[in-house]
Amino acid sequence: MDNHIQKPWTVTQSEVLTETNTSESGLSEDAVRIRQKDGLNELAAKPPKTTLQMIKEQIIDPMIMILLGAAFFLALFHEYTEAIIIAMIVVINTIIGIVQKKKAQSSLAALRDMSAPMAHVIRAGKEQLIPAKELVVGDIVNLHDGDMVPADMCLLESANLKIQEASLTGESVPVEKDADAVLAKDCILGDRINMAFSSSIVTYGRGLGVITATGMNTEMGAIAGMLDDQTEIETPLKRKLTSVGKVLTIIGKVLTIIGIFVCILVFIIGAMYQKPLLPQYSKGNSILVSW
Repeated sequence: MDNHIQKPWTVTQSEVLTETNTSESGLSEDAVRIRQKDGLNELAAKPPKTTLQMIKEQIIDPMIMILLGAAFFLALFHEYTEAIIIAMIVVINTIIGIVQKKKAQSSLAALRDMSAPMAHVIRAGKEQLIPAKELVVGDIVNLHDGDMVPADMCLLESANLKIQEASLTGESVPVEKDADAVLAKDCILGDRINMAFSSSIVTYGRGLGVITATGMNTEMGAIAGMLDDQTEIETPLKRKLTSVGKVLTIIGKVLTIIGIFVCILVFIIGAMYQKPLLPQYSKGNSILVSW
């Protein structure tokens, strides 16, 4: 059993129950145990990187290393002003990169904190209050005024149900839901009035829904995934340096090819004039033949 259903807003209530292989009386305990093998209903994340790891990632960038090398040689030749300016640019770029990565990590942690702690679920005909992370696709969940939606769900019933979805859509006004609606496949997130999404908040009314996606397969999980995948956040300076690096790489390859061609050409000309391959020296160690 997959831990998400494709486009559940496009089917009727009976069809979504069929697709999730459940009923309004809920799943049996055996079915729940089998489906929990797909993973818990929680946002996954890689271990947060330390500041030292972030600094290392910034420094080992090829263009940053070239700048550091240039600063070193400038300092070696007593060009201290230019060396200090280059070093300051590298330091500022590194600080900006680290700040951006820390913001992404903080945003991801905030998303995890927004997850519902508990959920009212119906299993084998009985309503239970369980940790939200134990929910699986096909669970039937009751929503009440003030509840946080524990996972993405397709609504089976709605009575004056309004849900605040600002965390997903940015819309400040609660959305009025309609469990009987069947929507088009290309319906945007904010218009899916027959759905309730993880981490949104019930502001009015009540509802009943079937879980169609859990964990990282929810809409909130998609946002968390984008934040977690930002292993390389580029500052404007870094983008410019990368662009310059590509140009320098191309120029380097061209010069290498030209250099090889010139060497071959000089070798051929020397051979035509029967010049010695190695330099010849007189007894006084002065060069007699430069070829």
